[in-house]
Amino acid sequence: MVNHFYLYENITADNFILEMLKLGKPIETSLVGVFDSEGRGSRRDVDLPFHRDGDYSKEIAAKHSIDYVGLYCIKGGETETVIKIEATGEEHSIVLKEGQAVVMNNKTVLHARKGNVGDRLLMRVWIEAPKLKVVV
Repeated sequence: MVNHFYLYENITADNFILEMLKLGKPIETSLVGVFDSEGRGSRRDVDLPFHRDGDYSKEIAAKHSIDYVGLYCIKGGETETVIKIEATGEEHSIVLKEGQAVVMNNKTVLHARKGNVGDRLLMRVWIEAPKLKVVV
């Protein structure tokens, strides 16, 4: 379980995926880079305001709970990933470098993107945590 967020240093893509799988079931894995000139913000070279993953993907969010978001840096850049802990308003800014990853609790934090994306490339994994069974 990740209370708010965790930054991994020098992790391989394989180990990042294995760490994500410990948190639950993957619902979507995608590459986040500059691929489009219009459409979803994650695929364009634009700043993104604070949000939760699923805010812009209503169809997926309606079917699954996006509990954790993992971002693995395949190719670094200058873009800031800004994480805001909702309960306190505390903000953290990270410029992800190759081989780093951040895992965020999508229920307790908001995240944003600031700066030029350029050719930065991330692997994003959405995880649905197992639901606790109530035993009476």
